[in-house]
Amino acid sequence: MISIGPLVLVAALVAMIYFYAKVPASHRSSSILRYLGVVLLVGVLAYFAGAAIGIYAACSSPSSGNLCGLYGVFGIGPLLSGVAIFVYALFWAKRNLKELR
Repeated sequence: MISIGPLVLVAALVAMIYFYAKVPASHRSSSILRYLGVVLLVGVLAYFAGAAIGIYAACSSPSSGNLCGLYGVFGIGPLLSGVAIFVYALFWAKRNLKELR
């Protein structure tokens, strides 16, 4: 998970830019600053939730070491954040492209 999480996050950030560019400027429901702000807020909230879940899962065992929290911070947190950013950006693009029809 620690190697997959950051890759998913980077891919979601690239997809976020792609989805914004795919919608014609005349049919965008929000400005670039508002779009980036909402997408990054969704990503940060999902990161904290994912990090908490990952830390709890990795550190709940009595035999876990003192670095068990790294699993949540560098693995599950970025993974969940990337998924949330991708889903929100896809939803935003589909909603704005639906208005185009």
